[in-house]
Amino acid sequence: MNHKLPLSLKIGYGIGDIGSNIFIVGSGMFLLFFLTNVLGIEPALAGLALLIPKLWDVISDPIMGAISDVTHSRWGRRRPYLLYASIPFGLTFFFLFIAPNTQSEFATVAWVALLFALSCTAFTVYNIPYSAMVAEMTDDYNERMSVTSFRMVGSSIGVLLAGGLAMPLVEFGGGGAAGFRFMGMLLGVLITFFCLAGFFGTRRAKTIVAIKPKIPALDQIKIAFRNTPFKLLMAMYFLQSIAIGILMAGQIYYVKYVMGMPDTYVGLVSAVLFITAIVFIPVWVRIGIKLGKIRAYTIGISILTVMLLSLLFTPPSQPIVFFIQMFLLGIGFSSFQLFPFSMLPDTIEFDELQSNLRREGVFSGVWASGQKTAYALGPSLIGFTLSLSGFAVAPEQPDSVITGIRLIFCLGTAGLFLLSLIPFLRYDLTESRFSEIKANIHSTVNK
Repeated sequence: MNHKLPLSLKIGYGIGDIGSNIFIVGSGMFLLFFLTNVLGIEPALAGLALLIPKLWDVISDPIMGAISDVTHSRWGRRRPYLLYASIPFGLTFFFLFIAPNTQSEFATVAWVALLFALSCTAFTVYNIPYSAMVAEMTDDYNERMSVTSFRMVGSSIGVLLAGGLAMPLVEFGGGGAAGFRFMGMLLGVLITFFCLAGFFGTRRAKTIVAIKPKIPALDQIKIAFRNTPFKLLMAMYFLQSIAIGILMAGQIYYVKYVMGMPDTYVGLVSAVLFITAIVFIPVWVRIGIKLGKIRAYTIGISILTVMLLSLLFTPPSQPIVFFIQMFLLGIGFSSFQLFPFSMLPDTIEFDELQSNLRREGVFSGVWASGQKTAYALGPSLIGFTLSLSGFAVAPEQPDSVITGIRLIFCLGTAGLFLLSLIPFLRYDLTESRFSEIKANIHSTVNK
């Protein structure tokens, strides 16, 4: 196999993740704020409205992965779903930010929760097959990291577009409910556009012919959890994703209430964070090749943890210090964008050695269900923290709210990253071990 993939294919694949991350950040950063500060929903109830629909993903993601594993089409196993989901994905995001005309807080929450469940389903149909494609494109350890780096550049661009444009678009659209509706419409169009671009950009992607598995999908999911490297990697990533979910949902509250900045400054803060993340992805690729993914990512986690702890002590009177911290945080966040997703395909090879099956979809589905559940826990934790701290929709918040936001946004996230090192330090799927696994697979196939 030619290990080097065409640059055009890597770019096309990377573009496909822009739309997904516009959705992740658009909903993760601003939907809770929309519910609490525009619709006037009690924060804890708003957090539950964003958590409960995600429980559906625990079921739907592995099922979608299993479906894509056995799909036969002229576009391969994965790409048809990139096409089918693109338009529904953008539409459901737009509907999320249309304020419902109800007189009941419960009816409003139920409406938003239903729409969020539909948008998450569209995300699942697109993203699970998309994520599974890397393991099929190449079986080279470092080339997978290269492909993933293009995906993570696309991811960071999507994060930057949503994080940087959302609140200025809300302001341009008139603020309040009308402004959020305008923002939802434009970002929904961008989601559909980039998802379609991902479909057309991956037309040269290598695919593997679907083989009907000998065991049911549910049993395949159970077997996935017997894969020790996968379990360790997923446990690590689950804890980290809870922290990222807290950061996404909490950033606007931290900027507005702790640092005392206008809402529109969220875009500037996001720009510093995510442009830094984009710039440093190639740096992390080189570090990963030189030191190995495991050692390189341990450094990245350490940077993230230290910078999150430092934010606990940043005074509102020092905005320059705050932006420097966000720049350094972006360096660590860049490693979070790259390494877990480049390690996931390696664990799938470990499974193939054990099972003689190619089940990229099942593993991607189980992985995504954990990721999305963790991301949903973040807004819920922010919502409960705000409620317990005495939050009210007002220009000024009591000191208890400021303290609560600082503790969950800084100390809570740093603690989760530290906890994630416990399973990660046991992860030992190095490049040399991966090469041995790949050699054993080839020798088995050639017998």
